[in-house]
Amino acid sequence: MTALATLELRDVVVRRAGAALTAALSLSSSAKQVGLVGDWSGLLEALTGRAQIAGGSVHVLGHALESALADGVLGLGLCDPPLPSSFTVTEYLEHAARLTHGSASRAARDAKHTLQRFGLRELAARKLGQIALYQRRALAVALASVTSPEVVWLDSPVRGLDAAAAEYVARLCIEAGTSSRLILSMAFPSGPSTERSLLETCEDVFLLERGVLIARGSPGQVFKASGRYLLSLSGQNTAAYESALREAGCVVTTRAQSGEYVVELPGNGNTDLLLDTALDQQMIVLELEPVHAST
Repeated sequence: MTALATLELRDVVVRRAGAALTAALSLSSSAKQVGLVGDWSGLLEALTGRAQIAGGSVHVLGHALESALADGVLGLGLCDPPLPSSFTVTEYLEHAARLTHGSASRAARDAKHTLQRFGLRELAARKLGQIALYQRRALAVALASVTSPEVVWLDSPVRGLDAAAAEYVARLCIEAGTSSRLILSMAFPSGPSTERSLLETCEDVFLLERGVLIARGSPGQVFKASGRYLLSLSGQNTAAYESALREAGCVVTTRAQSGEYVVELPGNGNTDLLLDTALDQQMIVLELEPVHAST
């Protein structure tokens, strides 16, 4: 029997106010820990109702994205959402749990267990308006886990924290993944960092660049140093140009706009290959920009 995908996208287009935030995205992973690297805000906005899925479908463990959160299949921890400052930490967790399953007594048990599990009991009576940034991030992990969902999605949990605080919150993220599948979404880590270490616990990593999925693999594959470039051209011979690059060993991903590509050079290649091929095909290079060459 095939395991249900932790996350599955089929030709998904996300729009906000009529503008497309993504190209048609397709991916599927049954990994216990999945990393989404780059700007995945469009998908998160669709999840929270601020954007719309204009085409295709998104499923979490076989549940449509629109219902996975409400059904308690998915727990979501956003990066620095607005918080009701008059609530205590306990009241906030109880309120979230009760919204999911409707039981006040169970919500009280859920909140107490979650505070104990993540070592946050000293915050129980604190008002949300009085806790520090790193504690808000810890609370986001606890909130996503409070009803013990099958999948926990954490967005940028350690962004902007100092090293000690980032390591503390990262440990809570790892704890959240011990009893649930885990989705981590965050910006590309440009070098060694807590974010990079956290992503390296994932089995599958997907790299999104300007709304286009340009890489998928293990952390070692996605974060390896690479000659990956955004390329924009003008001219009539786009098909011949693409063919010539592929014959030269390049990995070419077309973008929604004609003449725009993400190109990964072969191990012995350099940008001269892109420029010389354009010259051969009578194409004009309008833009050539490196994409996340990791150290």
